[in-house]
Amino acid sequence: MRELDTIYLNHAGTSWPKPESVLQAVTSASRQDPTGWPDLFQVSHKAIADFFHVDRSRLLLTPSCTAALNIAVMDHAWQAGDRVLTSHYEHHALHRNLVKLADQGVDVTTLPSSQQETIDLAALELELKAGDVRLLALTAACNVTGRLLPIAEAIDMAHQFGALVLIDGAQVAGWWDLDVTELGADLFTFAGHKGPQAPWGVGGLFVSPNVAMNCPFAACERSESHTSQSCSPMPGYCDAGSVNVTALSGLAAACDWLREPEQAGRLQHARNLAGEFTEQVRELPGVVVHDDVAADRKLPTVALTIDGVSSSDLAAELREHRLIVSGGYQCAPRAHDALGTHESGVVRFSFGPGNQPEETTRAVELLKVMLL
Repeated sequence: MRELDTIYLNHAGTSWPKPESVLQAVTSASRQDPTGWPDLFQVSHKAIADFFHVDRSRLLLTPSCTAALNIAVMDHAWQAGDRVLTSHYEHHALHRNLVKLADQGVDVTTLPSSQQETIDLAALELELKAGDVRLLALTAACNVTGRLLPIAEAIDMAHQFGALVLIDGAQVAGWWDLDVTELGADLFTFAGHKGPQAPWGVGGLFVSPNVAMNCPFAACERSESHTSQSCSPMPGYCDAGSVNVTALSGLAAACDWLREPEQAGRLQHARNLAGEFTEQVRELPGVVVHDDVAADRKLPTVALTIDGVSSSDLAAELREHRLIVSGGYQCAPRAHDALGTHESGVVRFSFGPGNQPEETTRAVELLKVMLL
């Protein structure tokens, strides 16, 4: 590797570089004659729905995961006294909506962690038994550290007590063959530009058939059965906004790319690199690796702090050496409160399917030069 090559270790933020087939699809879509737009939408929509193993009639494409979360949380007939359960590890895109619900009289309870898990499942069961829980809203993985939450167990438990479950899948989508129907989440959101390897500007919201949303009705053509006061049980594109067709086409191409046989080991490959990096940086003076758990309990993300060093300043200095990481708070201040990193944030190194061992070596060398 040439010293001036860019080393990109911010895949938890957005993936880069994009697969060549994705870039080609985006270019082709941007040149598409308008007569072909409807077919392009239908074919791309089906490819994405098939990738997540859901019915495309239940998959709303959105401009982002943030937009999907806004609808997933807010478009219900909330009443004062309803209860929502959540974790300490939510991205601001989810948490901000819960703050708004609390302002409306909804009781929002943050579940504690346990020594073994990011959420205490015994505490979850007690809260569910207390009654009136309408929604359990959780991220599938902490975007700061990559730590996975026990969402399968949480979904099963919530359903036993009649609560709906919203899973923010922004960090996990694209990393493995994720069957959203089998997962059992009532609402599931994702971002195209992270693990799925698509461009910015497209995400999605899956709404299970058993969920009736409370979306103010809107349609290009109205029928007599709908009044100005009526609500739709499924959000539509008047609610989410126009679909970015070029990004949509890129996401469909990315789904095909992720299914290629040579991509089957992408998660293990990235986890191996993250593990090698972790082993080496643990030995550096003043370094603390947060949520330093077994590889199968987290995504290929390494969050660290260094005694007496500003995380933001270190990330900026690494960027000057063409090493791209995330420094600071990663739009998840509550996660930093839980991790004890609220004063300076962390430096987050997140690996992707295209990273190579020599990049790991170079990243460690740069840190050594700066710290020793």
